[in-house]
Amino acid sequence: METFQQQQQSKEDWEIEFDRLEHHIKRALQHQDRYNLSDIKEKIGQGIFHIWPGKDAFYISSFGEFPKYKVLNLFLCAGNYQELEKMLPSIEKFAKHCECKYLYGGGRKGWIRKLKHLGFEQEYIIKKEL
Repeated sequence: METFQQQQQSKEDWEIEFDRLEHHIKRALQHQDRYNLSDIKEKIGQGIFHIWPGKDAFYISSFGEFPKYKVLNLFLCAGNYQELEKMLPSIEKFAKHCECKYLYGGGRKGWIRKLKHLGFEQEYIIKKEL
């Protein structure tokens, strides 16, 4: 009787980076209630979300489309702040290449103090639980 070994599929590059940065991703997810770890991983695998891995930091982004323009939303990040700041120019270049008009990000109040010198402006979003 012949036996066949199932070929082990190798992980894609993004999966390796996701696993390496998982501790940072989990920490960032604690500050929101929209997604869990498997949601993020699934959406990256589907190409809906993008992971921007650094050595000790990451961003997760998605596109938003409005009738008049497109945006890149950096909705999750964590890790070394200096590294996050250094990663922004390549993300901005990507967003411009994809014809985005704005780079969006959300988070706790303190982020505006850290990001204002990079050209970010504060907007207000309100919510009501139903």
